[in-house]
Amino acid sequence: MNRPIFTRREIVCITIVFLLALGAAWTFGQTVLWMNRLHGWNIDCPANFPISMLALKLPGVHASPWTLAAAASVLVMFGLMLRNLRRVTAGAAPILLAGFVLVLGANLIQGPTYGLVHPQDDSLQYYHDAVQITSVGKFLREFEHRQPTLGCHSRTHPPGAVLLFYAIARTVGRPAAVSVAMAALAVVLCGGFFYGILAKEVDHDTCCYATFLFLLIPSVQIYCCATLDAVVAGCFLAVVCFFKHPSRAVCIIGSMVGMFCASFLTFGACFLVPVMVGFEWITRRTLARSAVVIAGVTTKYVILYLISGFNYFGSFQIASALENPGGFMLFAEPANYLFTRLENVCEILVFFGPFLLVLFVRGMKTMLRESSEPRGLSPRKTLPQNKPGGSPAVLLKCLTALGIATLAAMFLTGAFRTGETARACLFIVPYLMFPVAVYLDRCSYRERDKTVLLWLVFGQTMVMQTFGGYYW
Repeated sequence: MNRPIFTRREIVCITIVFLLALGAAWTFGQTVLWMNRLHGWNIDCPANFPISMLALKLPGVHASPWTLAAAASVLVMFGLMLRNLRRVTAGAAPILLAGFVLVLGANLIQGPTYGLVHPQDDSLQYYHDAVQITSVGKFLREFEHRQPTLGCHSRTHPPGAVLLFYAIARTVGRPAAVSVAMAALAVVLCGGFFYGILAKEVDHDTCCYATFLFLLIPSVQIYCCATLDAVVAGCFLAVVCFFKHPSRAVCIIGSMVGMFCASFLTFGACFLVPVMVGFEWITRRTLARSAVVIAGVTTKYVILYLISGFNYFGSFQIASALENPGGFMLFAEPANYLFTRLENVCEILVFFGPFLLVLFVRGMKTMLRESSEPRGLSPRKTLPQNKPGGSPAVLLKCLTALGIATLAAMFLTGAFRTGETARACLFIVPYLMFPVAVYLDRCSYRERDKTVLLWLVFGQTMVMQTFGGYYW
């Protein structure tokens, strides 16, 4: 007899434990804020710890009739999708379309102005700097000189971040249209390449279902609309997807293009280097492809410097100085360093959700068990053996471990000093989903459990979107 993914008792227990943990974290944050006021401490604690940027909307007070009506409409639309789940998850195209519609609908719960216009039409945002560009060549040539005067996001990113918004704004026009275009681009990149990575590692049904599930995660739903970070996450996934391709030419060319795009959008693309190098060494016992990709991207920046005068390394130094004016955060602000490291981890976990966290743990156990068995064997099926490194469990376990370890190392260096990691570190979510996909592929469960899990994950998204406002 098939066992449910979650029994009713498990659903209740997991929900209660999650709410208690969330309440304990909030109480801890309020205590820190109280100590700040009482003793004059200056610990960087957000008002609604463990979530960095959140404005609570209380039912009947801040939750307007539009909010409640929009939320009800999105729930009805989601329910109709689940009634036709087989059609929705029949392939990549319907999944991406459904994901885009839900991202747009969920963000419209905030209202058209706050959900679509305000994320762009603000002096802090990339859009504000993008619409002031008169010449792309001049912008690149003068970028390092102008960098400290740009908005708080633009100044700590390479010029590609602003230029992306410039290109989209020139194409579609108004801020609301820019937000919609960014949502479409983000969903296609994130969902498409996540699907591409899983396609050769799990069966087709699991691949489709896990991709749809991935697009329903709160952090994906909230930050896939309007933000650069979702596009960045999609570029990161593109590099991984191409890099594990068996064809050497596709691997190198695809990874090189993806790495250049990612690094031109964010200095955080350094995350990809240890993931790429570690994956190749573990699965192939060579670093040839990694070396070629890194050398190719470096060459592109040398050529860009010769053509435009833009110095990537110099821009990175300026961004680093602006982000950490006092030097290494552990020495300059030890209390803030420790507190924000905790905040970084907590926010990612809260936005990932309790049920997927449980499945992540189960999936890791499954992958560890399978990787210790003879290659090609699993409790359910014979696995492909034409891949370097053995079974899909080995490959996805390798990616998950490298992704988490690399992000942990970045946190230790003081990166992401102000928290906000559910948005800024959206690229880590696929790595947390790989074990979930493996678990769903291996376990035997009833068909209706698919619907239950989708409701549990998207239900958290709806609660967060209805009773919270998010900004950056």
